[in-house]
Amino acid sequence: MIKINLLPQQKRTKSTNIEKSAVFFGLGIVLLIASVFAVDYYFNSHLAALTVTVAEKTQTKTLLEKEVAKVNGILQELKDIEGRIKTIKDVRLRQGLPVKYIDEIVVNMPQNKMWVETFTVNANGNISLSGVALDNQAFVSYVEKLRLSKYIASVDTRRTSRRAIDGLGLVSFECSVTGQEYFENINTNGTTNG
Repeated sequence: MIKINLLPQQKRTKSTNIEKSAVFFGLGIVLLIASVFAVDYYFNSHLAALTVTVAEKTQTKTLLEKEVAKVNGILQELKDIEGRIKTIKDVRLRQGLPVKYIDEIVVNMPQNKMWVETFTVNANGNISLSGVALDNQAFVSYVEKLRLSKYIASVDTRRTSRRAIDGLGLVSFECSVTGQEYFENINTNGTTNG
């Protein structure tokens, strides 16, 4: 005989679906924990490598800073030496200036028309002259020649007066001459030609 069941079927329990879900859930958690450990391991190893690199770079930086300090010390010594060389060249250039001043005073003096009685030179290039001239024109001509010189900055007449020497009416004078620095044809060693 055939039985027909017209009653609704009883719902079967979904034990297989829950078991599958539980298995997948467990696998997901295991995978999640494994990936967390893998990421942690990756970043820790990367961090360790970076720490080693930083230590190496720091050591290299320390060595390079020592070298840079040495180079800076040498550069400072070179600057000091260059300053000394410049000072020596300046001194050598200025050594000959008093001679140039005196030379200008003597060369521009009119022969047999002017005589110097006192002559003083100080360290600043200031020269004091006193003497006699045949006449005012000779003295004025001398002063004008000096003022045109490259080595003479100024000529200041302090006093002129008439003075009788051996029956001749001569002009007595006092003047100060200020020298100026002038260099031409400078050699590399600091001396001048001309």
